Amino acid sequence: MNRTQVLSNFILDSSIKDFPAAVIETAKKCLLDWIGVTLSGARDPSVRILIDLIEEMGGRRQATILGYGMKTSVLNAAFVNGTASHILDYDDAHEGTRSHPSAPLIPALLAISEYKNLSGFEFITAFVLGVEVGTRIGLSLGKSYYNSGWHATAILGRFGAAAGVGKLLKLNRDRLAIAFGLAATNAGGLRRVFGTMGKSFHAGKAAMDGMLSVLLSQKGFTAPRDIFDGEPSFFEMFSGEYDPDGMIRGLGKDYQILKNSFKLYAACLLTHPAIDGLIWVRREFGFHSGSVEQIDLEVCPACLAVTNNTNPKNALESKFSIYFCAALALEKGEVKESYFTQRLIDDKRIRGLMKKINVIRNESLAESEARMRVKLKNGIQYSHHVDAPKGDPRNPLSFDDIVEKFKDLTHPILSERRMNQIILLVQNLENLENFSMLIKLCCVNLNSSGRMKA
Repeated sequence: MNRTQVLSNFILDSSIKDFPAAVIETAKKCLLDWIGVTLSGARDPSVRILIDLIEEMGGRRQATILGYGMKTSVLNAAFVNGTASHILDYDDAHEGTRSHPSAPLIPALLAISEYKNLSGFEFITAFVLGVEVGTRIGLSLGKSYYNSGWHATAILGRFGAAAGVGKLLKLNRDRLAIAFGLAATNAGGLRRVFGTMGKSFHAGKAAMDGMLSVLLSQKGFTAPRDIFDGEPSFFEMFSGEYDPDGMIRGLGKDYQILKNSFKLYAACLLTHPAIDGLIWVRREFGFHSGSVEQIDLEVCPACLAVTNNTNPKNALESKFSIYFCAALALEKGEVKESYFTQRLIDDKRIRGLMKKINVIRNESLAESEARMRVKLKNGIQYSHHVDAPKGDPRNPLSFDDIVEKFKDLTHPILSERRMNQIILLVQNLENLENFSMLIKLCCVNLNSSGRMKA
């Protein structure tokens, strides 16, 4: 039996009853986290552009765009919600594959669940399987393809969405294998667009394309049934250092969802070790940022490759600037979404701190690590080493931590009562009979400026 068949069988044969309690609990954390970042991201101008286009082009009223409450086709809804969920770069991430599993997966599952009146029980099952498939394909690919310029979320997200939607729509093994073939031929997305609307577009398009692959396969569309096995395989096309058995090794036992990170800081995950450490140093020793003379930051090679922007010009670019994020950590003692504003990007105090930061590439550091030395003007120096920042699976956020983040993101949009209703439904997601109940609570009728209507 080839690997594509093994993967397809795993998806079709698995049930929520097979999942450990920790897996189900993490799935709920992923959903609540995703709702928070999506509702907040829905106010971004990029989402308004997509909505304007959809209103111009039209689409059957099948599924809801969160925040706005408008209905469109399942494909369009997945596209917009996926883009909104990734625009803040505050959504969960899987360090082992450098991907964001939920951003392209949940929008596709949400649209189908609403359209087909499916339950929370079914959603959890499909979500866990979608995360497994996307991340495991990433483990097979390795990281050379990412290092050469591809965006992991865009590539892997299509497979995760195809797996999850295929499970919800009960595709058979043959049709699911074809859906993977269609997802593979759609796979693409360049890291070159980081710091622009193009990055979040990747998540939305992956959600849309993964679903489209399933819908086409369901109707008899054809594609290779052995995309992970044939010559050349998908892995050979994308990576020069691939491990084809990585996607099935430990399948059903070693759940990748448990290796997901939840972001405590609203920036690229690679900046988090440095942010976490500088916040700790500031809090522990109680100095003021104005007393700092120099900051030496040792980071992994990937961090420097992705976030070495010394002069970010807007909010999107600033999330990929280790200099801005580090300066923000020292100046504010926290790195919240509300701090990524043009006012702070142009702030003379922040800019002055950025010039004092010396970022050093350290080949021996893992992506979860950072070393730092803060030298004050009086000659005192403070050093610190971060092994795993807060939110990493080894230093995890609790459900209550996710609740706090969710409320911080949605308090300008939702009432306290509505926030608590959403939290309660997610906590009891396996008992939710119809997903439409949850979706209605996430619609507040935002206006054309991304503000809540009076």
